Amino acid sequence: MEEEMNHLRPWRKRTMQIISTDVWKKETEVVPLPQVAGHGSWDKSQAILTNKEGCILKPIQPPPRGDREVEFYRNVTTSSDPEVSQFVQFIPQYFGTCTKKDGKFMMIENLTKGMTKPCIVDIKVGAKTYGPDASEDKKQKSDAAYSGTKKPFGFSVLGMSVYMGKEKDEFKVLNKEFGKQLTKDTIDDFLQTYFDGKNKTERTTKVAQIFVRKLNEIQSFYSQQKKFHIFGSSLLFVYDAAALTETSDDNLEKAVVLKMIDFAHIFPANGEADENYLNGLTNLIKVIQTFN
Repeated sequence: MEEEMNHLRPWRKRTMQIISTDVWKKETEVVPLPQVAGHGSWDKSQAILTNKEGCILKPIQPPPRGDREVEFYRNVTTSSDPEVSQFVQFIPQYFGTCTKKDGKFMMIENLTKGMTKPCIVDIKVGAKTYGPDASEDKKQKSDAAYSGTKKPFGFSVLGMSVYMGKEKDEFKVLNKEFGKQLTKDTIDDFLQTYFDGKNKTERTTKVAQIFVRKLNEIQSFYSQQKKFHIFGSSLLFVYDAAALTETSDDNLEKAVVLKMIDFAHIFPANGEADENYLNGLTNLIKVIQTFN
């Protein structure tokens, strides 16, 4: 599995853990985290790192992207404006920044904390994934990528890792090539893979329903906010496959996590709704609702 992971985009196991800043100051040993999407998958200098406690350090990208993302996190976590501060409940917890020998990092919550078999999928939202400052070359390349789902649905499946089988003991990773081959006619392949449709149970259906509810909550707040337009941002889906083999529903809710991530391309909304993001989000909800 390790050999297979080396060919993947470093992953949004931005999956992150609640820690204190002191932990980061004292901990010096950090190693790259296997990823299936993101800059670190192809640029090792941008790889997301984890320490021996499993905490996450996300590299701060070169300006202006990195500056925008750090500023966004700082803004939403300290703002007294309710339209801005409401973002906090839908993004990973932010603990500030730090500098290590490997570079400068943001310290972010580990969304897989406590999970034994985390299943993760990274979905970029929006048919337009670049900001108003993008070059014509960037626009053309971005528009051409993931066109099979980006054009009809307004979202892209960047990569996933999932535990499959009746006992959830078969680990499978799919990188960007899987998402690039998806189309309007084959989008169900994404659902069947991520939710392990061949071994679907009533609990699997409940997990999908929890995701739909969480998506609706994001849609409800985001349709009202007119502070930001966000491009190239993802929704990180995480659930613990181990919870599917249990007999009690008590921990099922805790085993499902959904957060907005990646804010390097965020711009003022100037009082207008972010229709690009909302269209992709609406279609994503409709697609996941078909899994029953």
